[in-house]
Amino acid sequence: MIENAEFTEERELTPEEIKAKTEEMLNFYKEQIDFMKVQLEFESLSADIEENRLKRMVAMIRQAQLNTPPSNEEAEGPTEERPKKNLKKV
Repeated sequence: MIENAEFTEERELTPEEIKAKTEEMLNFYKEQIDFMKVQLEFESLSADIEENRLKRMVAMIRQAQLNTPPSNEEAEGPTEERPKKNLKKV
């Protein structure tokens, strides 16, 4: 493999090279910021949608629980408090 001499030798950059690299980096980050703003908006909207779905499901479950009559076991209370129906006579 042939190595690039520019990357293998350590040398100090000239002020012009530093300025050029800085401008290059700034341009790169400015381009990325535009992309990231769009991504942030997308992610925020997705999170809002999921949150609203959860709220809707919770409301539906609560409504179903309110509209469901209690079962016979729930109406009689816990099993420990219920009288036993098959008591033997002594």
